[in-house]
Amino acid sequence: MTLDALRDGDPRRAGPYTLLGRLGEGGMGTVYLGEAPDGTRVAVKLINARMSADPEFRRRFAREVAAARRVARFCTAPVLDADVDGDPAYLVTEYVEGPSLGDAVRESGPLTGSALDGLAAAMAVALRAIHGAGVVHRDLKPSNVLLSQVGPKVIDFGIARFTEAEVSSAIVGTPAYMSPEQVSGSRVGPASDIFSWGCTVAFAASGASPFGTGSVPTILLRIVNEAPELHGLSGVLRELVEAAVTKNPAQRPTAQDLLDRLSAANPSALPADAFPAPPPPASRGAAEDPGSTVPPVDGDTGTGGGRRRGRVVAGAAAVTVAVAGVTVGLVLNGSGGSPDANTSPGSSKVSGRGDTTSAGTATLAGANPLRAARPVTFYSPEEPNAAKQATLWKKDRPQDAALMEKLAKVPHAIRLGTPEVRAKVSEAVENAAGTGGVPVFLVNYLPGNDQCRPATPAELAAYQSWIKGIAGQIGTSPAVVVLEPGSLVKLPGTKNCDPQGSPDQRYEALRAAAGTLKANPRTAVYLDGAQDLYPGTEVMAERLLKAGVGETDGFFLNAASYQRTAKAVAYGKQLSVCIALRRAGRSDCPLDARVDPATLPHFVVDTARNGQGSWAPVKHYADPQTWCNPPGRGVGDRPTTETGEELADAYLWIARAGTSNGHCRRGTKGDKDPERGVVAPEAGAWWAELALERAKLAHPPWG
Repeated sequence: MTLDALRDGDPRRAGPYTLLGRLGEGGMGTVYLGEAPDGTRVAVKLINARMSADPEFRRRFAREVAAARRVARFCTAPVLDADVDGDPAYLVTEYVEGPSLGDAVRESGPLTGSALDGLAAAMAVALRAIHGAGVVHRDLKPSNVLLSQVGPKVIDFGIARFTEAEVSSAIVGTPAYMSPEQVSGSRVGPASDIFSWGCTVAFAASGASPFGTGSVPTILLRIVNEAPELHGLSGVLRELVEAAVTKNPAQRPTAQDLLDRLSAANPSALPADAFPAPPPPASRGAAEDPGSTVPPVDGDTGTGGGRRRGRVVAGAAAVTVAVAGVTVGLVLNGSGGSPDANTSPGSSKVSGRGDTTSAGTATLAGANPLRAARPVTFYSPEEPNAAKQATLWKKDRPQDAALMEKLAKVPHAIRLGTPEVRAKVSEAVENAAGTGGVPVFLVNYLPGNDQCRPATPAELAAYQSWIKGIAGQIGTSPAVVVLEPGSLVKLPGTKNCDPQGSPDQRYEALRAAAGTLKANPRTAVYLDGAQDLYPGTEVMAERLLKAGVGETDGFFLNAASYQRTAKAVAYGKQLSVCIALRRAGRSDCPLDARVDPATLPHFVVDTARNGQGSWAPVKHYADPQTWCNPPGRGVGDRPTTETGEELADAYLWIARAGTSNGHCRRGTKGDKDPERGVVAPEAGAWWAELALERAKLAHPPWG
């Protein structure tokens, strides 16, 4: 839905909120795009004068606002304000940018595969939160699911209590998505929302309502008497939708039942009998409405296991519920109805994904492909050097060759550090789609980054054009971008860097690049978060904020270090808290400070070389260069989204385990590494014996 200009009769203010334009209009009132006194964009819903004049309506309105505030904050775009006594009454919610599911499917076609699975899971999470707050939605449908930049949001619940005040015998809801008990005028409970969930999933899979089109009476008769058409559904997901749209509300699954089944497997790929049946109908009841100095990664100096996250589906930042408190319901009184008001004027483009599943594909527009209902499969071509080494050693060194084969097959970040990379990106995206995996790209081409010097305007313009080319090749496909390792560790104009440079130039370049990449609906972007100790948590928090971390998916850690995963995660949590505190206006970052979990940025950790942790030399060196080809190190956790940490989206292999950091002199003369007794290959070059050492010392060991 687009933003329309205010009309002559529209108010220009509602309380302290300036009204900027119309977002939608329906039987209960008008939704406006508003601006709060602090400049925040909000959605303001003004209730029409006829309803506002009814004391019973105002009582129910106040109760609905209170109910909206009870829905868990982690899964809501919360109610920000309300005036239940004003003339007119109004409700203010977080403004949600993004098309509705209905608009998106109509423009780009039905969802399939994991895109469909993820949508089903997202709505189930929403219903679990709404029902857990003692609320029944009553009007779940495609136009009430918005595809925001942070994932799907369910809006506008609780409408029936409002319209009952006006027409006691009215049937409220959208006919094609109403439950049989709504059609018959019976009291409804959470099971009614489950029926609507099934109808909405069926629409997403086919582009059509499961009970067809036609006059309102015709549709209502089909809902009560006929079986639905469930085109485009298969496997467990089809079984769940069939259970959800059964006529008897007592036999439908609960929202938690749906989540349990959806999170157990790839719903649209496996046969329905692959998992145990849900609990018997007798255990469910239809409850009544309850009342509602650090070098760049891979030694680019001078050259260019897992544990499950603590979330059931997609994570609090990726699957959310938006509460709009009041909706525009369709009241059947012998005539048609008004279109529903959508709280968003955003684009109507659907991505088909955003959060990934075990098949490596994602769910919805704007969602992070790492925050998924199930583990993500990563894609990359075989590491060519390790694969070639395995071939060379296969006859004379079969055991070493076997280790190289394992090393070659571990998905690694696909390096983009040369002028012409479009074909490389295109090939990776195409192959990833064919294998059901998500590619991770390491973007390392920022002018001046390797020498922490400023760049010329021409260099920066060329860089941004280069980034646009990468973004164009990725398009709507799922991808993860690790943006410019080392870019926030050493900045022009700071200590040990070019004193004539300005860090603001670097910040601006990173913000622009991240913004271009994030314009893609399914690209996750992470900025340089360095590692513990250097340059420090508070310093990195400030730099990340200036680089626009709030507009990205978070930051990445350990790409130039060897810290054990647990230590890197602990640092990531501290840095995340510090960023949240700085956002809130704090100038310090105390370890015991309390923060809203919803404000904490996420991160990923490079585990390619940290299996044995950091190196602590026994000998004394003038400059130990602990980051430079340290001996006795091993590969670490294999790439996974099963981290067991809510804020850690994934463990990734960003650096290459067999790549040399260059000549490590450690404060001595000559090019020989005094610790290893050899001259190492140039920075960025393959070093077979280094790779073998790290493969042998893998922790966890190879399975």
